[in-house]
Amino acid sequence: MTVEKRAIRQQLREQRRGLSADIVEAAGRAVQPRLQAFPPYQVARAVIGYIADENEVPTAALLAGSVRDALIVYLPLTAGGVARWRPGQDLAVGRGGVREPACSVPEQPEIPALALVPVVAWDRYGTRVGRGGGFYDRLFATLRSGITRVGLAYEFQEFSRLPRDVWDVSMHFVITERRIVPCGDVPVEASVQKGGLQLS
Repeated sequence: MTVEKRAIRQQLREQRRGLSADIVEAAGRAVQPRLQAFPPYQVARAVIGYIADENEVPTAALLAGSVRDALIVYLPLTAGGVARWRPGQDLAVGRGGVREPACSVPEQPEIPALALVPVVAWDRYGTRVGRGGGFYDRLFATLRSGITRVGLAYEFQEFSRLPRDVWDVSMHFVITERRIVPCGDVPVEASVQKGGLQLS
């Protein structure tokens, strides 16, 4: 990990921790309708989500909405893989304080799937800075193809160009409180028409 990336992570995490509850909640409300109108979401059979922490873009309503939309919801396991989960089911605290399904069995998600990924910083090339440690890079290396990777982020977290390591896994899209941004090589199955979507 580069010194530059470490500095960006520290700066942006501190800035995010300082967000007011109103700003965080408003971001969650803004992202939800964009996600529900997003073509890769509409054709997905499953959603891989996360339990938000440190003022990350909230996911509780997104995951509950996915269940209502008859999608299978998975959460990542810090030991590797993903496990099925429904809102209200027990959570355990994994490595690094990450909340994950308790008493769970890892499995491959149903395909096609949409993966919602927490973001500390992002750019239009799909490069993402996360909490550190490369957890999501290792996770996606173990999952089958057919998963559209979507970073959930705030506008202030955008950089013109982030430092990138060879093992970094790119996001296909980033959804913020204002827009949907296609990044890098968007997979054919996730291609969208710009008309009718707030793409930039």
